[in-house]
Amino acid sequence: MTTKWQDLKPGSVLGISPWFELKQEMFDQFETLTLSNDPLHTDAAWVAQNTHFKSIIAPGFFVAALLPYLHTLVTGYYPLNYGFDKIRWVEPVPVNSRIRAEFVILNVTPRPDGGSLFKTKVTVEIEGVERPGMVAEWLGVVMPRVGVKSAA
Repeated sequence: MTTKWQDLKPGSVLGISPWFELKQEMFDQFETLTLSNDPLHTDAAWVAQNTHFKSIIAPGFFVAALLPYLHTLVTGYYPLNYGFDKIRWVEPVPVNSRIRAEFVILNVTPRPDGGSLFKTKVTVEIEGVERPGMVAEWLGVVMPRVGVKSAA
């Protein structure tokens, strides 16, 4: 596993994050902060009465918002978010489930400022579930530290 960003190339496996539990309080806070308050993510009685889901499920954008944190657990740094080329929520992530993310470099584009633009394949697994919760092609820029010259 390689984590020194200057050495990364397509196919480099950054690693897999530790398991992380998704608690209801997190969903509640996310829904409040985003002004969504969708009962699919906050109200178990509503979910049971109005959907085919067995429990409350995670907001998809909440799962995506965890990527910088999970990336940091794997590498010790996170890239400046540059967006996504692709993002799919494949399987609902139930409340109180545990997820982890695998990060694999798909492409590296050097930048004239000494940094690099990375396209990273991210697969978010749900513990005990065969299909992933989310797959994405995440774009991020990593810059050299201020005052440190990049190797030319």
